[in-house]
Amino acid sequence: MDRQAVERVLSSGWIAEGPEVKGLEATFCDINFGGKAVAVSSGTAALFLALRAGGVLKGQRVALPSYSCSALLNAILMCEAVPVLVDVREDDFTIDLQRVKELDQLSAVIAVHTFGASANIEGLKKCVPLVIEDCCQSLGGPQGRLGDFSVYSFYATKIITGGQGGLVWSADVNKVEWIRDYREFDCCDIYKPRFNFQMTDIQAAMINSQMTRLNELRSIRSKLREKYKAAAHKLLHSGWRLQEGFDEGAHLPYRVTLLAPSHEEFSLLQRQFKLADIQTIVPIEAYELLHRYLGESKETFPVSENLAQNLLSLPCYPALEAREIEAICKVLERAG
Repeated sequence: MDRQAVERVLSSGWIAEGPEVKGLEATFCDINFGGKAVAVSSGTAALFLALRAGGVLKGQRVALPSYSCSALLNAILMCEAVPVLVDVREDDFTIDLQRVKELDQLSAVIAVHTFGASANIEGLKKCVPLVIEDCCQSLGGPQGRLGDFSVYSFYATKIITGGQGGLVWSADVNKVEWIRDYREFDCCDIYKPRFNFQMTDIQAAMINSQMTRLNELRSIRSKLREKYKAAAHKLLHSGWRLQEGFDEGAHLPYRVTLLAPSHEEFSLLQRQFKLADIQTIVPIEAYELLHRYLGESKETFPVSENLAQNLLSLPCYPALEAREIEAICKVLERAG
């Protein structure tokens, strides 16, 4: 289906931003029950543009979780704003609201729905003027409608992909149109500095094709999580923990992770998967933690440090075959 969608665009003779991009933007307005959406070149561009459209200025303070992608840090620094790092919660790995409440003079917060679990957007809105929902790992879930902006990524590793690409949605039509104007770098009546953050119709066609299967993808990932949870029954009764925040069924697990009670036990399970020729990953390595990039104290971010050392991500992509899923479950069962 994806190949056919791309070939249709190639045959049309129009490969730059066009009807496929407009269709994608309309789809996100339907998903979020209104508002406006604008497709852009990447998730990082979406973050940057949401901050700019939200009025974040040079020197203003923007909170973000330390346990997150460096794209957040890059977008804030591109605005010449000041990143204020916050540790995450132990149960669902989202930004810790209580720690945010302790901070002064925040102009904005980027709240990541980590691996598909919901950050506390309603709580954040009560203490921070501008809330940006990072939905790059939660497309297909119920998130994205409460903040001032929601941003999405269509990078190759995301739930829906165009290879690259991003999108900004907001209920504030004027702010989305400001982003659209900023993205349109040429053929404008009035000159002002803009930048080419456009998405191509080739990318949008791939994304649109996959969006028609979004419910199917959600179902596959949710069922995988339940299978792994059942297979890891003994592990979960001996100190291991699954990320919380998925019990309602509406949330789409971007990752299925297991948190070890110690690094020794983490290393043992990791080796068992390797011996079975099954690739597992550490979602964010210790050196990638944002507070380490900025030279801040490890002691201030104990949860992020623990996740970087002891969190194992299991394979959960939709193309997994039944025999591969069975092999993963067997390792989990034996480990218990």
